Amino acid sequence: MAITGRFLSTAAFGLALTQAASAADLPVKAVALAPAAVDWSGVYVGVHAGYGGGMKDWCNVFGPNNDYAASGFLAGGQIGINKQIASLVFGLELDGSWANIRGSQNMRVEEPFFIDTTATVTSRIEALATAAGRVGLAADRWLVFAKGGIAGTWEKHSSNAASNDFFAGTASSSFSGNEYRWAPMIGLGAEYALEGNWSVKAEYDYLHFGTRSVRMSGSSTALPTPFSVDVPITQDSIHLIKVGANYRIADPAVDPKYPPVRAVPGTNWTGGFVGVQGGYGFGREWRSQAPAPLPGSGSFDVSGWLGGFDGGVNVQSGVFVLGVEGEWMWTGIKGSRSSTFPLGGSMVTSGLNTSTDWLAIASGRAGFVVGDRLLVYGKAGLALANENHAMNGVEVFGALSESLAASGKALHSGAVIGTGLEYALAGNWSVKGEYNYIRMLNQQTSQSGTYSQPLWAPAAAAVNSAITQDLQLFKLGVNYHFNPLPGAITARY
Repeated sequence: MAITGRFLSTAAFGLALTQAASAADLPVKAVALAPAAVDWSGVYVGVHAGYGGGMKDWCNVFGPNNDYAASGFLAGGQIGINKQIASLVFGLELDGSWANIRGSQNMRVEEPFFIDTTATVTSRIEALATAAGRVGLAADRWLVFAKGGIAGTWEKHSSNAASNDFFAGTASSSFSGNEYRWAPMIGLGAEYALEGNWSVKAEYDYLHFGTRSVRMSGSSTALPTPFSVDVPITQDSIHLIKVGANYRIADPAVDPKYPPVRAVPGTNWTGGFVGVQGGYGFGREWRSQAPAPLPGSGSFDVSGWLGGFDGGVNVQSGVFVLGVEGEWMWTGIKGSRSSTFPLGGSMVTSGLNTSTDWLAIASGRAGFVVGDRLLVYGKAGLALANENHAMNGVEVFGALSESLAASGKALHSGAVIGTGLEYALAGNWSVKGEYNYIRMLNQQTSQSGTYSQPLWAPAAAAVNSAITQDLQLFKLGVNYHFNPLPGAITARY
């Protein structure tokens, strides 16, 4: 899938936040910060570009369901307004993007009596728009924010199929359709104020569109034409990574009635950070084949190592610390199951396998400082995993047997919660320990492969499975911190 390599940008989300400003050292023991040099109140306009994608699931009326990843670039503009009260920032934002988030899948199925069917389906998101409220915390030139609202898309879909029947001859069909979709959206990000009313930002957004029937029309050699059909299509999740620049139209002074809350003396966590981490994860997968139970239904344990990098931004107000973080990890998390059971007068042996190539997490963090150097925090966000799923089954009836072997990939979305401790060392460094719980959403998947039996040659086959998974992760890491105010950070003693 194209998104596999590109979704490294989820971790780059965190790295992009730290690149928004050149930096000096942190953490060190610090006196309280000076009053804010920037007030975020006012109207702004800007531009953005990014990358995104997710899974598409077709309930295909002419064959097995199609489940595939769609991905691509987007670019556009935004307009918004902020109001800062003390260290809190409230705002509203509208944005629109041209997009080329596209995916397709080709599936071939050979059936008894010499029927050979091949179908290709394609979906493309051409435009995106969001309207959202924002709330955040500001410290000096940094603003860390969360957002929530509504999103809309303009999408196009098409399907082309051909069938070769030994008795009835050949048949083909081609149909397409357009649609608008609306869905809730949530997001998080960070923005850094430059000189001259300019700022730069990095942002992660999650959109969940659900299932909608799409009216499509086209032609078929086997049906009266033109014909129309309603095809249920699920856009499970869209993950977007965006970077951009804003220009504040006004430059208001800091309101003396509501000055920003200063950080307590000690380590000041405001600023960007990058780091590396490693750990171990375990959990359980539930898989249900359509149709069950032959041969791909059941549950089994998964476990393995993980390691990668992270980046993000923190802002501190008093003892309270709010942050955003992006992570990307390679993993060796995998699992399998094998079972044998009777089916009528035959015996069936079934095998299931799964592995996770990489795992990305975008999350918000909220915590408080204890003493001079310790940060205690909780986190919540979204996860995306690139998974491989395989199945095989053999049915034996006396001297005869038949077998099915199939495999496929899926991008699996889920929700993340966690907690952790981070301790500031000398200089710019800190160490952390963290626990995460991930609950993956129910994901429809397609596996393609080969069906074999003694009466005719091996044939192409496709099956569908619904997969749910949970994971528990234990991670240790090291972070390097940056600080935008080298002149204001001095030793406490």
